[in-house]
Amino acid sequence: MSIYTLDTDLVVQSGDAQWQVQRVLDDQYVQLENLSSGRIRRERIGKLASDIASQKLTVVRDSGPVPLGEKRAPKQMVVCTATLAPHHKKKYELTSEYVRQMRKRGITKGQRGKISAAIPSVAQQLKDEDPPATPTVMRWMREYLKSGGNPVILVSRHANRCTSRRTSRAIIEVVRKTLARFYFVRDGCTLREAHDKVLRKLKEAATDKASSEAPMSVSLSTVQRIARETTPFDRDRARLGVATARAKWRFAKPGVYATRPVERVEMDHTILDLVAIHDQFGIPLGRPVITLLVCSYSGYILGFFISFEGETVGRVVQSIKVAVQPKDVITAGQGLSNPWYAMGLWETLVLDNSLSFHSPHLRHVASDLCIDIEYCPVRMPWFKPVVERHLGELTRQLPAKGRPKKPGAGPDPIDPYKTACITFSDLCFGVLQWVVDVHPFEINERKMARPIDLFQEGLSSCPAPTFMDDTSSLDVLAGLSTTVTVDHGGFVNQWLQYASDDLGTMRREVGAKFKAAVKYNPYNLGSVYVQHPRTGLWVAVGARDKEYAEGLTLTQHRLIRRAAGEKLTLANASTVLRNARLTLQDHWAEAIRGGQRIKRGARELGLLQGLSSVTASPSEQGFLDSPTLPMVTDMDDVQARNVEIPTFEVFTGDAS
Repeated sequence: MSIYTLDTDLVVQSGDAQWQVQRVLDDQYVQLENLSSGRIRRERIGKLASDIASQKLTVVRDSGPVPLGEKRAPKQMVVCTATLAPHHKKKYELTSEYVRQMRKRGITKGQRGKISAAIPSVAQQLKDEDPPATPTVMRWMREYLKSGGNPVILVSRHANRCTSRRTSRAIIEVVRKTLARFYFVRDGCTLREAHDKVLRKLKEAATDKASSEAPMSVSLSTVQRIARETTPFDRDRARLGVATARAKWRFAKPGVYATRPVERVEMDHTILDLVAIHDQFGIPLGRPVITLLVCSYSGYILGFFISFEGETVGRVVQSIKVAVQPKDVITAGQGLSNPWYAMGLWETLVLDNSLSFHSPHLRHVASDLCIDIEYCPVRMPWFKPVVERHLGELTRQLPAKGRPKKPGAGPDPIDPYKTACITFSDLCFGVLQWVVDVHPFEINERKMARPIDLFQEGLSSCPAPTFMDDTSSLDVLAGLSTTVTVDHGGFVNQWLQYASDDLGTMRREVGAKFKAAVKYNPYNLGSVYVQHPRTGLWVAVGARDKEYAEGLTLTQHRLIRRAAGEKLTLANASTVLRNARLTLQDHWAEAIRGGQRIKRGARELGLLQGLSSVTASPSEQGFLDSPTLPMVTDMDDVQARNVEIPTFEVFTGDAS
């Protein structure tokens, strides 16, 4: 506490500007002058005193420039003279009385003769048997005026004096080295064990001739006192680790992070402590993952998304779509008692340091949506406490059937997959009912208000809600990338064929066959986006089998294909096909061998028919065309033919 006078010597500072009282206009207003620009302004005295008391303005005792990196601000630590020790308190009262009596007599700090003459009378009045000397009183008055009339400056310096050490520097050095090696380490020893090691070090040092005069012992309390010179946070950081120390010594920072709804929104993922089953088949599906978006100002939940996929950028984009859009479509026909008021974009999105949140695609999404992203420090989730608390409350709302036990709490005799009885659709509806009808009406004991009231009352100070006219850019940013070959039949992605008229036009512009980049949404394979190789624009292309692919997720498609493969395996389809292929291959091989035999017997057939360049007579042609006689004849069936035997003339060489 200090005292200031409302006169022309008063200088106050607001930010980097200093204002000096130029004149007091009347009993209500005062005129201030800017010391750097000479600007004049009128200020109400009541407001000026209120701003100084609330520390919006700082009283400047020295109107000179402030050094770089420093600021004039009152100290946050308060010294209360009533809580001092009795002897220090008595001395302070005498000191302040001497200063006050000198000021009452009109004596200033530099009037040595008057101060020396007034000290005996003041001591007699205060019944002080040991009055101070004249230079001492002058120093008290000088320090009091320099502090701006702050009486705390008169408190004796011995009130907070630190006692000097009686332990030698050599022993302190040995203790500190031993503590640094054995105590201030991960899983280090205790202080008693460290004390034993210190004694052993001192004994070893005493055996040395150069250190024969050194003491051989030190008390445990001395070792403890030296160890306590290190702050508790630094001790835990060295012995337990940085993450554990931060979690143990975490503390909320002062200030209000959000002043109105949807100004600051927190997002986080977690695995639900519940095993869900299939709606039709009753098969345990596992523990789904939920993404929650919460308004930091009111605690009102803006949206959630539940699925079995992990933490991906596509999941983040789907959650943002749900949180931004009006909720009439979601709550229609659900039988809820209250509407869901959350809609529109926000200013700042607070995230942790998971891999999906640090994706460059998410930064592009934030740039397209004109929102800021703020990351919590590493392993400090308490910088987004609202969403963390809401996830804990949601977990406590889940039923006990199908809930797993926390890891490290001992063996769990109950298998959550056997006790699971909540279907996935019932889980989604239960979470929706808790978000809309239960949580907004819970009373916050600290604020004494409900989230629904804070959200609705704060909407009057919010700007008009902003929405997205098209989410195609978000689908492209968050989509999975691949490269396909486009031809006359379109292209194939994930065993699905895609084609459209726009793709045909692109093919005429680029080429009959080309490669193109594709972005597809893993939550809907009904359509994908193809990038034009020349312009770089993205074109939506639908699947040819629209009935099958629309609304189909990538996980569903893979499971369907896996089930179809298992069905074919059970039907022994691969063996049947392989046998059929082998039979066909054998048929073609036999046909090839028969054709080759026919080709090899073609020459013998020509020789048998007597084919030559001489044209055959009709009789010979008839003979040739007549059926061939068998080569083997039964001798019993041979009959003599009455054929005249021709006569031949004998040809001799003499006849010529």
